[in-house]
Amino acid sequence: MSLFKFGNLEAEIDFTDVLFLENLEDAKQAMKEEAARVPKTGKTADIIRAQCQCYFNFFDRVIGEGAHEEMFQGKISLNACLDAADELLKFENDEATKLNGRYSEYTIQQHGNRQQRRNYNKQHGKKQNKGNVTYYRNGNR
Repeated sequence: MSLFKFGNLEAEIDFTDVLFLENLEDAKQAMKEEAARVPKTGKTADIIRAQCQCYFNFFDRVIGEGAHEEMFQGKISLNACLDAADELLKFENDEATKLNGRYSEYTIQQHGNRQQRRNYNKQHGKKQNKGNVTYYRNGNR
């Protein structure tokens, strides 16, 4: 669990919690559906307000009711909404990287059979032994 901060909001988010992840996926789907209903024509202010409302609903679904009020402090700015979405995505990617680092310590390294190892070594520029002679890929030593 890590602390996500944006505006006046500080929220504990756990990307390993299955219920949170299901909620996040549902919120993303609902946002897509709401964004499809945003008017394409009309006053620019009305269009931006509708777009912002999509983001407000998204953050309220993911983080909790009223989260958008703490995040945006009454502002209705599409730029602020996009910044918040970028921050949440960056936060999610950082958490995934940390989790993958921790998880990789516990995985078993599969080396495969002889043919698979040779193919892997070829693809990754590893040296290959052939009898008494050592060959280096692309002339590297």
